[in-house]
Amino acid sequence: MPRIAIFGGSGYLASLIKNQNNIKKNKYTFFSRKKKSNNYVNYLKIKKNLNFFKNFDFIIHLAGPNHDQLIKNKNLLRSKNQITSNICDLCLAHKTKLIYISSMQVYKNYGISNISIKSKINKKNIYAKSHYESENIIKKKFLNHPNMFIILRMGNVFGFKKFENLGIINKNTIHSLFIEAIKKKTILIKNGSIHRTLIPSEIFIKIINSIIKKNLFKNSLENICYKYFSLKDVALIIQKRSKLLLNMNISIIIKKFTIKKKFVINSNKNFKFNPTNKKIFFEIDRILKNNKLKN
Repeated sequence: MPRIAIFGGSGYLASLIKNQNNIKKNKYTFFSRKKKSNNYVNYLKIKKNLNFFKNFDFIIHLAGPNHDQLIKNKNLLRSKNQITSNICDLCLAHKTKLIYISSMQVYKNYGISNISIKSKINKKNIYAKSHYESENIIKKKFLNHPNMFIILRMGNVFGFKKFENLGIINKNTIHSLFIEAIKKKTILIKNGSIHRTLIPSEIFIKIINSIIKKNLFKNSLENICYKYFSLKDVALIIQKRSKLLLNMNISIIIKKFTIKKKFVINSNKNFKFNPTNKKIFFEIDRILKNNKLKN
């Protein structure tokens, strides 16, 4: 049974891994910088305890500040880089393979035009910069060490099987629309033309398990998406599902919208899907039910 350490173990994506149905296929340990957690770790001092992590086969790197935290404290960018560097050294010390979860936000034109691995990088946005610099640290650290890592530039993961701390996902672009719909009966969108890739939580889990099972560590960088929607379309889907599922009438206010063609995100053959609205609706219905119960 593969032994996997999750760094950033108290966050949203970690909760998806923790609450998956088939978790018994892998042995996960969730580490967090929160001192009250069961497995507290100081990521900046992790090199002092390298031997503690010698029995892990894989590390999933989810640790790091969010956009708002970086805006408030730009020094966190330096800390994130050091954390990534330390995790790489840990992997090298024990030949542990690394999955790094990056973001589509690194692209300058994400949601505006077609995207490929070679598309321009958004170096002005500090959140995008934090992921891009971590990617470069990983590539440099493993330059002479093949088959050790995979970097996933992930779209907007949404949904959950079980998630108690909803406060953490308030800043998630997609989840914030659900919360607004339930609380205010209205969805306000500044620019409905912006597109986002929606990745159902179960697809995210499938990707992680597939990488581990198939040993897809080729020191590669991958774009991960499932289905592309404009924010206007997302709002319309939430409106329709709210009426169907909860008999709730949701108003939509869109301040700006320009009709644009559908965009393409080029993905590796290992991560191409046959997307269906059924999976999207399934996740949306679970979110709506959960948020309704919380309010």
